[in-house]
Order: sequence, then structure tokens, then C-alpha cells
Amino acid sequence: MFAALAVVLLAAGSIFPLATFCAPALAGLCAVPVAVEFGLKAGLAVYIITGVLALFFCPDLEAVCIFLFLLGYYPLLKPWLDRAARPVVRVLAKLAICNLSVLACYGLLLFVFPLPALQAEMGEMGLLAAGGMLVLANITFLVYDAALVNLFRIYLCRIRPRLFPPGRR
Repeated sequence: MFAALAVVLLAAGSIFPLATFCAPALAGLCAVPVAVEFGLKAGLAVYIITGVLALFFCPDLEAVCIFLFLLGYYPLLKPWLDRAARPVVRVLAKLAICNLSVLACYGLLLFVFPLPALQAEMGEMGLLAAGGMLVLANITFLVYDAALVNLFRIYLCRIRPRLFPPGRR
């Protein structure tokens, strides 16, 4: 069910241009309740199933790649990254993952499976603008990372007790 919801979110994200980045972020959250209730393997299964189905059913390949390369698995990886002892190490590890994922994603979309519209857009921007976009992607990623803390807390403290009352687990 959660994989289907994530695919619908990714497909709906192709309607609005800004949703290219919002839809993968929302779709990535669909694996979190599954991972909390049934374990990390089940959460990863939702991520993989969503990715495969999205490749077939979602018209926006850029959004699907952003989901596959970063925003689909990151909510599952975040609790493990947050265990790092030093905050500086945590932030640097998260930014390294973000940058490597974004560069791999767009390298694939520009050079291996070229999307003409994306190539034209990147050609118009120039190298300096592309670097500025990467800086903005890092800032946005850190905001998303901070928002995930609150979203996890909302699920655990408000939603989960309503789904599974203490006497019925």
C-alpha cells in the first residue's frame, strides 16, 4: 500500500514543475512507517518496489531519479547517520551523501540517458549557476533533514498511538 502511495505521489509530481523535487521527498516518507513497524528490510522493500514501479509508470524521469538516488532511501538511512557521535561528522556525512547522490543522478540524466530538456536547461544555466544550484540543493537538503526529525516524532507520538493503541499491539 505504501509503495503504491509513493508511486502515485511521484506520478502526480509530474503535473507541476516544482513538484519534481517535492514529490520524491514525500514519496520517500512512505517507507518510514513500514520500517518503524516491520523493520528496515521491509522499508527497503518499499523503496525498491516504489523505484521499479515508478520507472514504468511515472512520466517525470528526473523526479524518479531523484527518488532513487537520494530522497527514497535517505529517510531510512537517517537514523543510522544520526548515531554519529560528533555533530560535525554527522553533517559532513549527510552533505557528502547528498552531493554524491545529486552528482550521480544528474550525471546519469545528462550523459548516460540524456534528457534533451534537462540538457538544454543545464546548457543555458552555465557552470556558475549549476554550482549555485548545488549549494541551494545542500541547504534544502539540510532543511529536509531537520524536518524529518519532526516528521518522525509526529509519527511516533501522534499517529502510531492512534493506529496501534497501547493495549492492542
